[in-house]
Amino acid sequence: MARDASGGDQPTLLSTLPNELPAEFLKDITNGFSPDRKLGQGAFGTVYKGFLQDGQAIAVKQLSDNSPVPPEKRFQNEVGNLMAIRHDNIVKLVGYCHEVQKKVIDHNGRYILVDVIESLLCYEYALNGNLDKCIFDISSRPNWATCFKIIEGIYQGLHFLHEGRDRPIIHLDLQPANILLDDNMVPKIADFGLSRLFGEEQTRINTINVVGAKGYMAPEYL
Repeated sequence: MARDASGGDQPTLLSTLPNELPAEFLKDITNGFSPDRKLGQGAFGTVYKGFLQDGQAIAVKQLSDNSPVPPEKRFQNEVGNLMAIRHDNIVKLVGYCHEVQKKVIDHNGRYILVDVIESLLCYEYALNGNLDKCIFDISSRPNWATCFKIIEGIYQGLHFLHEGRDRPIIHLDLQPANILLDDNMVPKIADFGLSRLFGEEQTRINTINVVGAKGYMAPEYL
């Protein structure tokens, strides 16, 4: 059980949240997905910083409708592969939202009512950003002891994904931007939207096409 800030045995608000969260709640804690709360943006969505009522921060990813991989597929990958995983070097998925909302849109000069699916994912917040910053920003580059700890943690996380489960999970998009660092510089492997369970019907050629980089093959997949 998570402890509160005073070191007692009371559970934190984060530890008591249900897995399935309403879109309105996530909109509220991110101040309406305010640009001021944006932590990062990629081809698959935008991540915002949210604050719970007790002040604890969480990361909320809003999946993009026009990403190279349909939001539905990424949502299923992340939730299906992450909800059951608990490892120090793999980012913790603390909740999700998959909610149908009615919205009025302009369609060729006519306003129509349509169903829009809001897909959102909530993760533990990583205070020190991602590994990309450590590599390319000299001013924030850690010492060798910390670098070694990061390397070791990434290895342990990958080893668990490949060997610590009944069916290995292959990440397929492992890069510095997808390695998060917590307040103790512990690495957390994140962004499982392209991940695959080993043994699925996905072929290597199809995998290359999904990743979208011509001639690229994820080294861990090889």
